[in-house]
Amino acid sequence: MHLRMVEALVKAHREPQLRELYADVILPALDNTPGCVLAGLLHRHEQPRSFLSLTLWQSEEAAEDYVRSGKYSENIAVVEDLFEEGSEWKIQLSKDNTVEFAPVKKEPTLRAYPVTGDGEPLPAEAPTGAAVLRLLSLKVRRGKRTEFKEMYNGHVLPALRAEQGCFYAFLIDDADKEGEMVSVSLWDSMASIHRYEQDGSYAALLEKLRPTLGELYQWKMALQHRSPTATAVTSQDIDVSTFTLLTVKRFRA
Repeated sequence: MHLRMVEALVKAHREPQLRELYADVILPALDNTPGCVLAGLLHRHEQPRSFLSLTLWQSEEAAEDYVRSGKYSENIAVVEDLFEEGSEWKIQLSKDNTVEFAPVKKEPTLRAYPVTGDGEPLPAEAPTGAAVLRLLSLKVRRGKRTEFKEMYNGHVLPALRAEQGCFYAFLIDDADKEGEMVSVSLWDSMASIHRYEQDGSYAALLEKLRPTLGELYQWKMALQHRSPTATAVTSQDIDVSTFTLLTVKRFRA
């Protein structure tokens, strides 16, 4: 399996139009695309105007064929007028030699990951409307990839799936490219996630993984242990993001 996530900022008050176009145009187009197993539109909690299109593919080759065929560009063109304009401006001369200024739209951000392990990365019937997808990105120390996966699959994953409100969880291994592991979990609500993060469960599971995490993260934790008021930001910080599932559709097994 292969997972693609395309994220973009959408203009204020254009969410209803985005949802309509996604449901009426993009989902049918993906349904007719060979190798596409599932697609969904998600809304990021941390950024009110950020939306994510998640697609699951039978293979990386199928996803690349989709891009090469031009269908990906066609789907982007359907909604690109809804994208937020960036702070960058294009300056050019018109035909009558007057200077023209035009804002440049922010391009969607694409992330693609191989999906390994047993089972499918989302339940057969993914709930929408209130369900929340949580992405936890961790940088793994060089040489600790196998140990991390053994610890995650043997201890963290069973505990996570047993948490009240957690429908499903799985691990994305992107260590070959970015030294990154992404823990993906699907929850019934933000309230369940907040409970998990605040009652000590999340901290306990993270502590199990700590010996396998990057050197800069280890340094940061040691700094905070010596001085609780000290703060630091590193390139290996743990990143957590959450998304509400607006619509999800499975096309084929």
